[in-house]
Amino acid sequence: MGEKNGNDGKSFGKGGKIFIALIGGLIGIFLLISGGRKENQDTDKSTDDGGGFEQRLTMEEYRTAIEARVCAISAQVAGVGDAVAIVSLEGGFEYVYATDVKVSSAGESMQYIVIGSGSDEALVYLTEKVPKICGIGVVCDGGEDAKIKKELTYLLSAAFEVPTNKIYVTRKK
Repeated sequence: MGEKNGNDGKSFGKGGKIFIALIGGLIGIFLLISGGRKENQDTDKSTDDGGGFEQRLTMEEYRTAIEARVCAISAQVAGVGDAVAIVSLEGGFEYVYATDVKVSSAGESMQYIVIGSGSDEALVYLTEKVPKICGIGVVCDGGEDAKIKKELTYLLSAAFEVPTNKIYVTRKK
């Protein structure tokens, strides 16, 4: 009687199992994306980015949503009354697609991963990055108080990952 080591020729091995799991995951992502794209085609809030995927918010809608969040969090600070905010954004929405990077003696090359063939070819969409907030201005009741300015500046800096020198707080008339 011999021992069976588990490698009977039918096993894929550790590397093969990882490769199959990766391909299965990529196919699953593609199916989720393509299925979700068809469901959202009739909504008013989505627009086509030219690459076949839909953007849920326009830049102006995104900016307005961030400004509303800034106002809401500012109003929670003691001594701050009604607040109005303006947010400046850098760039636009960025779409991230799956890539395959190959390193050789000639250098490094990158190719987008494509699923399907012919007219059904599609890039594997991974995620969407939102524009970076590069500045916040807040006009509020209580904005003349140095303690409130400092507290609000540090709060907004922490909440939105914006440097304190890119946040300005002032008082309302």
